[in-house]
Amino acid sequence: MCQNDFNAEDLGWGLLVRRGEVSNAYLWRSGHVRGYAVVIYTGRHVAEPTELDEREAAAFWRDVLALGRAVEVFYEPLKMNYLLLGNQIPHAHWHCVPRREAGTDPAPGGPLPFDVLDLGRQDEEQVQAEARALRQLLNPTGPVGGGAMNDVESDPHASRGGTP
Repeated sequence: MCQNDFNAEDLGWGLLVRRGEVSNAYLWRSGHVRGYAVVIYTGRHVAEPTELDEREAAAFWRDVLALGRAVEVFYEPLKMNYLLLGNQIPHAHWHCVPRREAGTDPAPGGPLPFDVLDLGRQDEEQVQAEARALRQLLNPTGPVGGGAMNDVESDPHASRGGTP
């Protein structure tokens, strides 16, 4: 993960939706869960959040929350799951996973098997469209770099317009 070009807007497995204070947020192409996104710490190589100083840790969490709020607004999940694992890729990154109702969620009421997030590929046209919508929510005044969420940040339910 440390070898990625964090200046690129498309890393192959994910589309950049926001450059945060200390990390980048990507809408993931893999798996079978719409809205699955990952926030990757870009400041330097760290495997554990305990390696971050207080400022870095707070900024990393703010970046994760900004993405989580945008995913909530756009996808309207029943619940969000936030996973900081790093067992296979030891670099600080959060998996942000919207969970849905029975019938559309692959494991309603329980933990997701990781292959649901990792195996397969989502529809490219849909991923591209959803990435554009998330960028607009996360960066309402311009390009992908460093935007705030404005009203969405203070009220995550302010712009709910229905499930896409």
